[in-house]
Amino acid sequence: MKFLKYVLPFILAISVAIPVFVLFMPLVIIVGPFIYFKRERFENQYADFLINNNGADFFCYNTLENSKKNIEQNSIDNLEERIEIVYLNGQKVASNHSVEFISQALYRLKNYNQFPHLIKIRDGKRIDQSINNPFYKVENLNNPKTELVDQMDQFFKTTVKQN
Repeated sequence: MKFLKYVLPFILAISVAIPVFVLFMPLVIIVGPFIYFKRERFENQYADFLINNNGADFFCYNTLENSKKNIEQNSIDNLEERIEIVYLNGQKVASNHSVEFISQALYRLKNYNQFPHLIKIRDGKRIDQSINNPFYKVENLNNPKTELVDQMDQFFKTTVKQN
């Protein structure tokens, strides 16, 4: 009885798994290199994007109702013209740069702590910082806006290295 309960299902699973593995292994062997080289090509293009946009600064925000209105009415006006605005509407990215590469930069945020977020590109590297806490201190606690603007300027002017 124990044989039927434990061993028979194991034998059935193995007898199904091995043929499925044998059938799909050639597909993996054929398609695998194409996927790998496509990813490598994208990584090289992304590295070129970082090099070509050296010195670029980005202010990123999303659709969070209570902050979106305040950002669009108050914060964006205080940004320097050289700072690019990146707006995330759900999973859609609105930017003047390549959406594919900006999406990749956002996906790779190292210091993510909710939006709004700052990104700068220096020496072919992407450096990021969340300004969520300072932003909400200004918005909710009525702290002076100059503190937030000064913190943003300080971030964009420093040359801290980050991979």
